[in-house]
Amino acid sequence: MIRLTLLYLSFAILSMTLGAASVSNKLLTIISYAASQQQNRNAITGVITDTSSRPLNRIRVELLNEVEMSVAQVYTDAAGRYNFRNLSQGTFIVKVHSDGVYASQSVRVTLYQMRATVGSHNEQQDIVLKTIDEAKGSSVPTNSGSAFVQEVPENARKAYERAVKQFENGKQTEQGIVSLKEAINLFPTYYLALERLGVEYVKAQQYEPAREPLTKALEVNPNGASSYYALGVAQFNLRQLQDAVESLRHSLLLAPESPNAAFAHFYLGLALLKSAKADEAEPHLKKSYESGGNSIPSDVHMHLAKYYSDNKRYKEAADQLELFLKQAPDARDAEAIKKLIKQLRDKAK
Repeated sequence: MIRLTLLYLSFAILSMTLGAASVSNKLLTIISYAASQQQNRNAITGVITDTSSRPLNRIRVELLNEVEMSVAQVYTDAAGRYNFRNLSQGTFIVKVHSDGVYASQSVRVTLYQMRATVGSHNEQQDIVLKTIDEAKGSSVPTNSGSAFVQEVPENARKAYERAVKQFENGKQTEQGIVSLKEAINLFPTYYLALERLGVEYVKAQQYEPAREPLTKALEVNPNGASSYYALGVAQFNLRQLQDAVESLRHSLLLAPESPNAAFAHFYLGLALLKSAKADEAEPHLKKSYESGGNSIPSDVHMHLAKYYSDNKRYKEAADQLELFLKQAPDARDAEAIKKLIKQLRDKAK
């Protein structure tokens, strides 16, 4: 994920001097300190039940990273429980697979810790599954873009599969990178290997090395929504804003309802803001938290509050600051933000 950058809280229209830079720096310090304390001690656990609250045994649950690459998988026990432990801070997708009776389901979970006194984040994510018959007729959209199939040489395929297992291990990331490069050397247009290599670089915040394999992946498969998303994230962090806007728009066009969509809107909104296109950014930032909920970094509300205040939409600015405090109640400058909310509401009157 990108490093959170909180906007200034002083709004010139109100002629307030609330020490905005100090507020931003303090909140950023909280987030950065919490991140440094977590050290892969996080967990996602939960219970899988049917619509009658009956625990479901032997249901396959897969953990994906934010660009839909597999991290690990488990099966529920007799009590319907599943757990993923020793996780880093970040965003994950918990995907419950269909067993032929129950329909599959995916939820997005973000692990973070706002309290500096707590060193880990354990997220309880219970999931209720409908049977396939119960799910019929629902308007749940597909989560992925167009299918892409390749005939891959066996030796390249084995190298790729070895890489996946090494990444699942959690302690063999470097070996996994080597195996992916081996697969690509054996089959230079291996789409899955190219995409996965780019994604792993993005996860490691190595954005420059990520560009080449992701660009090649999209040359092989121009409909790779996840590749466009990962490339857009890399470009955003490299400050290649126009390229990021284009890649993220492609991602949303190809897979508007994928598990990545909320974050694609988030990054797209930020890229547009930084490109001085605030009016275009607003709907994407709103869509990001409306569809992503608390998985979206709380500073989205700061960005929108600044935008609304600049446009004399004081009530909406106050609403966004309240949403920020709801998501980040431990912000050290919470009292100053509350005062600003009151001033904004007074101004709205």
